[in-house]
Amino acid sequence: MTTNLNAQTQQQTAPLLQEYVRQQEVEQELAQNPNKTILLLLQGVVDKGNLAKICHQSEAWVEKGFHLGRMTTILDALRDRLHMSQETPLAYDLEELYRYADQSIQEAVFEKDTFYLDSAIEILSELRDAWLEMMQQTGQIPTNA
Repeated sequence: MTTNLNAQTQQQTAPLLQEYVRQQEVEQELAQNPNKTILLLLQGVVDKGNLAKICHQSEAWVEKGFHLGRMTTILDALRDRLHMSQETPLAYDLEELYRYADQSIQEAVFEKDTFYLDSAIEILSELRDAWLEMMQQTGQIPTNA
């Protein structure tokens, strides 16, 4: 009976505790299309922001902090992909937007309402939407995606 219980427990492991499995095909596709990587990162940071907002509304403070931390990590990954040079002035503008969103996320840790969190989500959603539109207009992804 004990071995059966252990087998059930092992099968019901929480998703966060499961070992990460690399998918070579996905990694190669993203390496060949950095714009898609940016789009996925922007979607991820917006998703984490929305989860943090739900946690705030349900007073799940630890979980809210977890999602805010993930937002900061994703923003760092987005910053790492910026190529700062005189030929890329947009990179400086994006850096400022990322910095502002990050500051808003830091303020959201202690806020009683969701003003700062909403601000970060709004900025990042608009960036994601603009990035998606750019990719559709340049034919990098289908228009109906």
